Amino acid sequence: MSRFLSRATAWRLLTATAATAFLITSASTVLRAGQGAGGTTGFGPSVWDGAFTTAQASRGQAAFEKNCSSCHGPSLEGGEGPALSGDRFWADWRESTVDYLLAQISKNMPYDDDGKLAGTLPAPMYADIVSYILSRQGFPAGSTELSAQTAQGVQIIRREGPGDLPAATLVHVVGCLEVSGSNYKLVQATRPTRVTGKVNTEADKAVALGSKEFPLKFVLTPLTRYKGYRMSATGSLVGEGGSDGISIDTIRPVAESCQ
Repeated sequence: MSRFLSRATAWRLLTATAATAFLITSASTVLRAGQGAGGTTGFGPSVWDGAFTTAQASRGQAAFEKNCSSCHGPSLEGGEGPALSGDRFWADWRESTVDYLLAQISKNMPYDDDGKLAGTLPAPMYADIVSYILSRQGFPAGSTELSAQTAQGVQIIRREGPGDLPAATLVHVVGCLEVSGSNYKLVQATRPTRVTGKVNTEADKAVALGSKEFPLKFVLTPLTRYKGYRMSATGSLVGEGGSDGISIDTIRPVAESCQ
């Protein structure tokens, strides 16, 4: 991973392109062996339950220093590539899952100009590198090594649980459409979830609605005929947690009422 990410733009393309392709929903969560349904946070299996071992993180440090540090810095502080720790890590990866992080790095890295190095490291080495990255965030080690299987559904969340996502995050929400002239908003909306997998509009028909409200920005198609419909939308948050609305990417009706 000698040029793990040689440009910040490449990293943004990695996360944005992958995000528009797939949405991992909570219904797909697979509990790792030995974990309770709530995990230590009470919100399901998470990075706080021990997703890697100490020995694995140590191997990952050696692999990172050899293949990644020239772009990301010896302490993951960033350089030619973005930081992989601190605020930048949380902005890029919180409210996603470890299997998503591992898959994106395994599939798209190392970065080089012609893409020939992507995915060329052994699978166990990618898992080791991700283990090291996780360890540097202060997440505890466990007794089972990280792999594509054990990483499934392991949430990357704060110790206190899920929280508001940062502005500009690509998210998915379901809510009821209200129309006022040429202005639209979703009410009774679900909490925004980071887009990390394919949107399941069939599931959106029955998902429990919430109490959120979001003005819809940059809607290119008139939606007046869908007033009162249950809508499934993806877009970028305007303000933290969507405090100023959602800049719409896609929006479609999933039911003719919100009941």
